[in-house]
Amino acid sequence: MVTRRPREATVLLVGTRGSGKTTLLQRFLDREETARQTLALEYTYGRKTGRTLVKDVCHLWELGGGSLFTPLLATPITPRVLPRLSLVLTLDLSRPSTLWTDLLSLIAALKEEVGKAAAVIPEMKETLEAAAKKRLETGGNSVESEVTPFLVPLVIIGGKYDLFQELDPEEKKVICRALRFVAHTHGASLQFFSARDPGLVKKAKEVLSHLAFGTAESRSLAQDYNKPLLIPAGSDSLTTINLNEALNLDTWSHKFTAKYPQEGQEGSTALPEDPARDPTYAEADVDNLRTQKDEELERIRREVGRNSSRWADLDLN
Repeated sequence: MVTRRPREATVLLVGTRGSGKTTLLQRFLDREETARQTLALEYTYGRKTGRTLVKDVCHLWELGGGSLFTPLLATPITPRVLPRLSLVLTLDLSRPSTLWTDLLSLIAALKEEVGKAAAVIPEMKETLEAAAKKRLETGGNSVESEVTPFLVPLVIIGGKYDLFQELDPEEKKVICRALRFVAHTHGASLQFFSARDPGLVKKAKEVLSHLAFGTAESRSLAQDYNKPLLIPAGSDSLTTINLNEALNLDTWSHKFTAKYPQEGQEGSTALPEDPARDPTYAEADVDNLRTQKDEELERIRREVGRNSSRWADLDLN
């Protein structure tokens, strides 16, 4: 009897701050604790035991801070894990005024880092390109010339659908078509998520299980903008997205930002609050030492201030 070797995979979650990355991850791992803000880059793992008692392992990385910490992408995206790496990009559907900027900036950062890792081994890029094309062909449509798929599986998840569905129908239509265009031309899957909707939680867990443990992939298709989108990679087409209009990324950017002027980058690049003040990470010994150092620093500041005042009072003429 041949023993099956354990399956090992890596899933990296990135996305807009507050878009539901941590909540999504906790639902997938069946954890009940309250979601907290992710600090920079965090790691956990999941295990699944099959019929043969072989434990498959998935390494789960979560990048916090929106676009602030993208330089840390080099830690989980390495040549060694690239053949077994999947990406999940989450967006806040309730904030159209930042959605487009967040989407394009995060996709660009991921594409750059994956490209760097793939370039380390000459044969790897060709292998990944062939696998990406094969993934799209399973969607049932031919791969269009305008489509340049990611070298690794990419899933775009629109979070906070419960708030998004309250928007005007025409607004939802524009947002959904724009997201479908970006997802399709990058060879990505697209689906909506809300932690308050058990059905959407179930579908999100299914897609993460497929990426993490190779379970069966759902080929359900939902393209109606009045309902939660569920579009597997390769199952959409530019004809149905663009409605026979000649629209490319530039025209979609103009169309989207004309309707939803994008806010500046201040919100996505601002440093998060000091984690040392967060009671979640409280450690008595470390916190006492930190208090002593803070008091010492304040004493030095006062001393420097007094010395500066004395020098200022001197008459050097």
